[in-house]
Amino acid sequence: MKKLKIFTAAALVLIITAMSALTALTAESYIVLQGFAFDLNSSGEAVIHSYDDRSAEVVIPQKLLGADVTLIDDYAFFGDTVITSVSFDRADKLKKIGVNAFHGCSGLSSVEIPSWLEELSFGSFQNCSSLSELTINSGITEIPDQCFYGCSMLESVAIPESVTSIGDRAFTDCSILGKIEIPGTVEEIASNAFDNCNNAVIYCEKESYARYYAEENGIDFVLTDAEMYKLGDANGDKRVNVNDVTAIQRHIADIFRLQGVNILAADTNQNLVTDINDATNLQMFLAGYDIINPIGKVIIT
Repeated sequence: MKKLKIFTAAALVLIITAMSALTALTAESYIVLQGFAFDLNSSGEAVIHSYDDRSAEVVIPQKLLGADVTLIDDYAFFGDTVITSVSFDRADKLKKIGVNAFHGCSGLSSVEIPSWLEELSFGSFQNCSSLSELTINSGITEIPDQCFYGCSMLESVAIPESVTSIGDRAFTDCSILGKIEIPGTVEEIASNAFDNCNNAVIYCEKESYARYYAEENGIDFVLTDAEMYKLGDANGDKRVNVNDVTAIQRHIADIFRLQGVNILAADTNQNLVTDINDATNLQMFLAGYDIINPIGKVIIT
């Protein structure tokens, strides 16, 4: 009987210790497990509300207390400067990442949005200033307002075919963002979606809303299903300057023959012959003379 009492007391201590570890002393009394403060919604699904920074490499779990993790709540990781990576690979029931959920996570360098995720939110990854690698798998239908605003180290992004719209300031102040792949499924892009992205080049289809958007907003673009060139850009460096005059002269002298779209770009007077008149025409354009032909204009074939 004495041994039974000792065992019971020890078990009680274990139970109390476990309950202490599971319960956060907050106003809403969230459960804490594996560093995640969470509770269960009305459907019995786990909702993550915060994290205690026990690891810089965060792995979002599939389940917490046996319940599927379906939502990362608004502001769950807001301003967390400790975490350097977050993986959603195990969280295959995750449906939504909330408003400003990872806003200001300045150490976060790479993110892969899984294909099973249904929804991002306003500012989900705003001001993640170290985010340089972003993969968005097909699944979500919208890049919401300010979702990646201020991700100043982001170099490129490929929008998946599931997306139909890109919201206000979605990529504003992504200052070194260069290659942006936008599929033909995108039918709406906010006029300020890429504000202050001065290196941006949109890769899109010839007959697409993204091409129209790029033209309307003065953003360089590359057509993925058609050839294009800038009239006068004989050396293909996307600029029209004296180097193109030299390229035309070298072609005429048979030192280096221009080919493909470069030979079309060299035909500055558009008479289907590349000769000294094209070099002269380009020199006059560079000197500020009015030229009939649209030198500098993008020509699509």
